[in-house]
Amino acid sequence: MNATVIARMDGVQSSVEVLEYPAVNISRRPDLAAIAYYAQQMGLRLRQLRITLNDGSAIIEPGMLQFSRGNITTNTSAGGAWGLIKRLLERRFNNESVFRTTFHGTGEIYTEPTFDHYLLTRIQPGEEAIVDDGRYLASEQGVDTSLAFKKNLSSVIFSKDEVVRTRISGSGWCVVQSPIPASDVLRVDLNNEELRVDGDIVLLRKGVITQQIDNATNSVIGLATSGEGLVQVFRGTGQIWLAPAEHGYSQLVDLLQAAGTTTYAKPAQTNRKKSLLEELIK
Repeated sequence: MNATVIARMDGVQSSVEVLEYPAVNISRRPDLAAIAYYAQQMGLRLRQLRITLNDGSAIIEPGMLQFSRGNITTNTSAGGAWGLIKRLLERRFNNESVFRTTFHGTGEIYTEPTFDHYLLTRIQPGEEAIVDDGRYLASEQGVDTSLAFKKNLSSVIFSKDEVVRTRISGSGWCVVQSPIPASDVLRVDLNNEELRVDGDIVLLRKGVITQQIDNATNSVIGLATSGEGLVQVFRGTGQIWLAPAEHGYSQLVDLLQAAGTTTYAKPAQTNRKKSLLEELIK
């Protein structure tokens, strides 16, 4: 295997690694060589998780497994009758799966390769992390997930992001999905402090931190002239992970999509041949 380990986190009886493949290899399709070249230049890489168990256990979202090796048993459940009811209720509010697959034993587990980015974090006893729903991917056994409702009325009414998020608690390592590379994530430590954020760039927060929506400035004149409106205000002690470059990436994608499409509408019955750029970014 020519994959490189770009991140690793150890647990009590398990570890998780993020593997990255160096190139997009579609040598069986010479007609797509140009697309592969541009994808390579843009840094497009396949990544997958490798979870190593040493008489330990790990949980992953259903559908992620590619293969495993060693003496490993699997069990898919929702945690009993009450667990099933709880998971069904949670499923109505977020994108997490009702069932979870637990692997136990000694060996290695490989997930399906994707172009997603992965963030590794450790949940300490008595600590919890809040992430957008659907971002939780895998964890060491001992880590649990539940719903996290916004408690502040202003956050519910004025915020553009989700009213319900995923709460991760317990003890052990955890993997969450990220829209940007881990190297571009800014980790801000708060010590009984305040952080104001304009825009939905918060990926994760850990610790005892509250969230509410407030004006960007307390001055009426300043509010009218600054060009800023409402911002998210985080207060407390803990750590907040930000994606400051995410909006820049979104703007780049919009520019690429605009460059790869025509400026006029074609008849519905005409099958226009897609450009290489469109094939690359679709």
